[in-house]
Amino acid sequence: MKVGMLGPLALCIFSLAAAQAPSPASSTAERVTQEYRAGDFAAAERDSLDLVQKDPSNLLAQIYLGQSRFMQKKYAEAIGPFEQARALDGGTKLNFVQRHIVTDQLVMAYGISGKLKQVHALLDEAIQQDPDYPLNYYNLACAFAGENDKARVLANLKLAFDHKDRVLPGEQMPDPRSDDSFQRYVHDPDFVKLMRQLGYR
Repeated sequence: MKVGMLGPLALCIFSLAAAQAPSPASSTAERVTQEYRAGDFAAAERDSLDLVQKDPSNLLAQIYLGQSRFMQKKYAEAIGPFEQARALDGGTKLNFVQRHIVTDQLVMAYGISGKLKQVHALLDEAIQQDPDYPLNYYNLACAFAGENDKARVLANLKLAFDHKDRVLPGEQMPDPRSDDSFQRYVHDPDFVKLMRQLGYR
């Protein structure tokens, strides 16, 4: 899976932070934001964990905790906070872009951690909710690649690029040829044919 989507996630988190009402923990939340922006992900993890322990319902802190762990390649440890963030959101608190990005990050954390059953379940749900979002299909293709199901890899890559105009603002579709998930297929005639159909040379 292509580990990306980090810039927009940070921007969305910061906008969420700005929208939250002040609270006794606001100084710690501001510190987490500064630490994350500065790339001090260990400190952001420590302080967001402190916020979560004091208030598990703090949606912003759960997202920061998951993302600061993700940025340190602690993918398995990032899963819990991202799951909590999705549960706390309930489809009502995050906006369209934020919700997609949190789901994308959780899918990648699952996939990198080898939890393909969870990847399939989450993406099936995500596709039902938004059948036009391309990265749902792209990530599903990554999962099928991990299961060596070439037919479904190709079918979902095609679906992903059929919907490429619905990629999130500021993002672009990953190049499957450089994605670790698809390296076993880079010389496969069917994969090469599809890449050419998608405009890659």
